[in-house]
Amino acid sequence: MERWRNLVVGSGFLTSLILAAGSALEASGLTFVSHLDNGRRIYMSGVTAQGQVIQNSHGMEGVGCAMCHGPSGTGGSMHGIAAPNITFAFLTDPRGYEHPTGRKRPAYHEESIKAAIVAGMDSGGNRLHPEMPRWTGLTAKDV
Repeated sequence: MERWRNLVVGSGFLTSLILAAGSALEASGLTFVSHLDNGRRIYMSGVTAQGQVIQNSHGMEGVGCAMCHGPSGTGGSMHGIAAPNITFAFLTDPRGYEHPTGRKRPAYHEESIKAAIVAGMDSGGNRLHPEMPRWTGLTAKDV
């Protein structure tokens, strides 16, 4: 019986502590934003969860990856130019990919995905299409 009482008291204390911390965080005006939430917002709008507009080589503001690659990342078209599938499964497929032009690239990994986004280079070291913006305003956390 004593064990259950300690468990209930301990759980109540932990719950109170969590609620107090959450209230203090809210009162301070700070919020917790996960990397996933931030990434999703950047992908959809080109703006971080903190409201920072991500700078890119094309000078577009408030435009994210979804504008060309579609909301699900499976590809789309912008100004008559096909934007490829950029889903995780497609980019990291161990077989890599052969473009219709015959150019091949290996599977992407974390560093090559960063290079594609920031420098416009694919996982094989080839330059991406000039219409692919170079997202120069991203921080290491954003990428």
